[in-house]
Amino acid sequence: MDNKMINAMSTANKIIKELLAVKPEEEVLICIDSESDMRMANAFAAATTEVGAEYTIAMMPTRTKDKSTTVSKTLQKAMEGCDVFIPMTRSSGAPAYHPKMKQLLLDKKIRECCMVLRDIDNYIKGGALANYEEVYADGKELCEIWRNKKKFTMTTPAGTNLTAEMISAEPIIECGVARNPGESMAFSDGEVSVGPVDFTMNGTLVLDGPMCYFGSPIEPVRMTIKDGKVASIDGGDRRVVGEFKKLFATIENSDNIAEIGIGLNPASLQNGDFEEEKKARGTVHIAFGDGTYYGQTDPSSRSQVHIDAVLYAPTVTFDGDLIVEEGKVVVLGDE
Repeated sequence: MDNKMINAMSTANKIIKELLAVKPEEEVLICIDSESDMRMANAFAAATTEVGAEYTIAMMPTRTKDKSTTVSKTLQKAMEGCDVFIPMTRSSGAPAYHPKMKQLLLDKKIRECCMVLRDIDNYIKGGALANYEEVYADGKELCEIWRNKKKFTMTTPAGTNLTAEMISAEPIIECGVARNPGESMAFSDGEVSVGPVDFTMNGTLVLDGPMCYFGSPIEPVRMTIKDGKVASIDGGDRRVVGEFKKLFATIENSDNIAEIGIGLNPASLQNGDFEEEKKARGTVHIAFGDGTYYGQTDPSSRSQVHIDAVLYAPTVTFDGDLIVEEGKVVVLGDE
């Protein structure tokens, strides 16, 4: 048994027993694909058995990024039958972003621990080592501040300058704790997020951090955002620019701005992994594509993709109140 497997077992026990508080007789659905690390799936199965609950491991096909929010009808039915859903597909975030899963959360039928697009290091290093009771407390406090705020602005040293209206739905707390039906977490974790109101984001977006599927740009990628969509790509890393142009040309509504998320985890690493960095305290991530999970309702917010992109050292305001200043979450006391 390798050291990573030993650490994975410890992490799985912590999540199942403490952060999800799985009870005897509950049913846990673990969703994998052919690229998932079975060390993690097996560790979660063992931890579930240890608390007297039932597990099922369901393998879905590997998804390419052009089908990264689609799942089978069979898996949707399986979601309905579980108490706890743990998606850990490596190739895509499909089971985590599917509308069926979101509806089950809204109906308080399940609780979720999202581990999609991660490898085993996300479970045992960096943000995984945070004190999640403290991260969750910060998430709840930021949610209280964010609730009912309407106007969002963000600037960054790289040149981002955006405004948007924010959806009135409850901000989503994903901070490593989900003990009750309707709650969701990820691992590693630490963010609060919501969607911009359809058609309201405008300005300049400069992507200088890592992105889902595309990695980190050698040169920041500059875009013009108009009425909630990418109006033009104005320069930057040629490889990443080419990937976005292909995406926008082939995947319907992939140019939609779907999410605004603020990272809260002080233990997360700046290591080029977007799943690690988007949880890091003081980063902001913007997502392209499907906004259903984040409260968007217009048909043009539905897409086959959901692609996160991290921005560094942001300054953020809600209704004119300073929330994050140059990467410090000042509203929570960061200096």
